[in-house]
Parts: sequence; structure tokens; C-alpha cells
Amino acid sequence: MYLSHLELEQFRAYERLDLRFDPSGMRLLGANASGKSSLLEAIMMLATTRSPRSGSDRETIRWGSGEEFGVAPFARLVGTVIRLDGPVEIELRLQGDAERGGVARKSIRVNGRPSRASDAVGQLKAVLFSPEDVALASGSPSLRRRYLDLAISQTSGAYLRALSRYGRVLEQRNSLLKSLQRERAVPNSPLVGGQLAFWDEELLDQGSVVAATRAKAIWRLTQLANERFRSVTGGLGLELVYLSGISGQGFAPEREYEIVRQAARQRFSEELERRRFEEVRRGVSVAGPHRDDFAFRSGGVDLGVYGSRGQQRLAVIALKLAETALMTEHAGEPPVLLLDDVLSELDPAHRRLLEETTAGIDAQVIVTGTDSSDWSGAALGRLPRATFRSGQIAAVEDHAGDPEPPG
Repeated sequence: MYLSHLELEQFRAYERLDLRFDPSGMRLLGANASGKSSLLEAIMMLATTRSPRSGSDRETIRWGSGEEFGVAPFARLVGTVIRLDGPVEIELRLQGDAERGGVARKSIRVNGRPSRASDAVGQLKAVLFSPEDVALASGSPSLRRRYLDLAISQTSGAYLRALSRYGRVLEQRNSLLKSLQRERAVPNSPLVGGQLAFWDEELLDQGSVVAATRAKAIWRLTQLANERFRSVTGGLGLELVYLSGISGQGFAPEREYEIVRQAARQRFSEELERRRFEEVRRGVSVAGPHRDDFAFRSGGVDLGVYGSRGQQRLAVIALKLAETALMTEHAGEPPVLLLDDVLSELDPAHRRLLEETTAGIDAQVIVTGTDSSDWSGAALGRLPRATFRSGQIAAVEDHAGDPEPPG
């Protein structure tokens, strides 16, 4: 799988962009704030329908968009993906609300036909590493949950549907718990049990799918990330530890999926029963996958707490490379690998190891840097090169360094 063509209109700093990519990838060079990271953000939005950098789609629409034509702000992203089963065109349109300042409508098309987000996610599979991703090791659990959700959703439509349904059920159940709290209901009364029974069953059905899929993904990612962490650190091991209130004895992610799901459901059911008094007293669901987390450990040490900035960065890089391998296993073809300023803060030895590791991946690699010497090794140094200035492509060079047209 590779991205062959990208069009952007009124996206971030880009008024318009039309860029073709070599199947092997491209090096994007330019000063800070020249638009390199925004281009990778656009590719990830085509893959997941969501921005990896912003919680609001409105922030991705170019400032002043629509003023020239007297219309509401808008943005348009189009990508052509070449897959083993043929080409796919993905189009994402964002229409801003001129009065309220938000996004009034997001529309998605796949091969020219309207599509739901759940069907569009994964048409293009992509893995992004950006400087901000170091926070995965030391930041809040919500960052790690969001990472897992975006990564797994690209390979499993069933997971994405269960996650969406779980979120809706959780909202309804929390509303009921809040009402019971206001009424000072007795938690162990038959009336309360009857009111919660329906939502509990729904929560167990969807939550067990989410928990089991996450557990198996983290188990496999540990195997893949450990191998890659050793290659970029010269021998140190890495373990990803799933931290969930519904895992524990009998919850073995290496077993068959259905066995893991049933174990997760049983543990989840027991936890809901055990914490019924607390939930009614607080008016909120306190157990379930919405509280999940995972930790990075090396030699038994939690890197998020005790690891150096460099160790955390290498751990996250290893995770992203492992994610690339996991997607390849699921899809039968590699995703597009996006590396944004990945060499910063690494010493020369780790840079060399990372270049060698990345060069060995059979995937389209799109990398960014601020200097022509970035990614100048034997393999990635042969990638075509595009130079950016203030949201514009200043030059594009092919493998031999000869100029070619951007579009």
C-alpha cells in the first residue's frame, strides 16, 4: 500500500497543494513552520478521519478560508491510495460554521461515493511518529487510549463499531447513574438493579470486545516492539503492560480471541457488581475500558516515570515501528510510515541504528527534516526530496536529484 497523490485545499497553511509520491516515499525538507507536519497530519486524517494534532476539526481549516468567495470556511483533502486490491480515492470535506466558529459538517467520500467514517477508516492505513508522541510514554492515560483506538481501528472495523457503541452506552448509563445519585437511590435495591440491568448487559457486550482486542493488540505489540527496541538501543528489552481494571487471573491475551473476550466479560461483570455502591454514590461508571491504560517498561523499570527523555523517545519509536509490523500482519500489506522530525534529540549512534532499522521496513516512508543532511543514509537518502517554504512546495527532486514538477 502506498499514497500516490495528495491534494489539499484550504488546509492549515495550504491554500492549495498538489503532490505526487513515489511508491518508496519522500523526504520533506524545510524550516520549522513551513508546512511539513501539516502535510503528514492531512495524510493521517485521510487514514482515520480525525486529526492526530487537534481535538477540533475547525482548527485544521485555513484561517480566512472562504472569505474570497463569501462562503463559510471550508477545507478539502483528497488522497489516492494504491493497494493490492486496486486504487482507492478518499476525500474528506470540512465545512465550517461561520456564525458559531465550529465545523457544521464533515463529509467523507470513498471512490466518489458518500461513506460513513467507520467504513472509511482503514482504507488508507498509516502510522505516524511526531515529536509530540513522546508524551505517550509519560503523559496521561487518555493519550494512550486514544493511540490504541486509532491504531486498532485501522485494522478492525468490528473494534471501531464496538468502541463507538460502548461510548454511547456509557453515556446513557452515566446519565442513569447521575439520576440515581440525585434521588439517593439504594444501590442494592431490586429497583436500581432492574434499571441498570439493560445498560450493564450492553456495556458488558461491547466492553468485552474492546478490552479483549486491546489486550491482544498490546500482547502482540510487546513482542514486535521489544525486537525493535533492542535494535535501536543495542540490546535493551521493552515490555508494554496492559493496565485494566477488568484484567487479572485467567485473563491471558495469548489465548484464542473468544476465550479472552469471555474472560474479559466475566471480569467486567464481577467488577460492575463489586463497585455498584460506589457508582451509584458518585453518579458515574467507574469500571470499564474507558479507564484502561498501558505502561512502557524496560528491565522492570517504568519508563514513563523513571526513563530518560531519550529512552522514552526510543520506546515510542519502537512502538510505532511495531505498529507498522502489526498492521502489515493484519492487512497483508504494509501501511504508509510517516516520520516527523524523528531524528531530533537522538545522538549519532542512535540515529544510525534508527536509519538502518527504518530502511529495512518494506513500506512507503515519508519523513521530514529541517536540513538536507537529515535522513541522508544510503537507503533513505535515495528517496525523492521536496523542499517546503511557508506552505508552498519550493522544489521537488527525484532519486537522482533532478528537478521534477510537484503535481
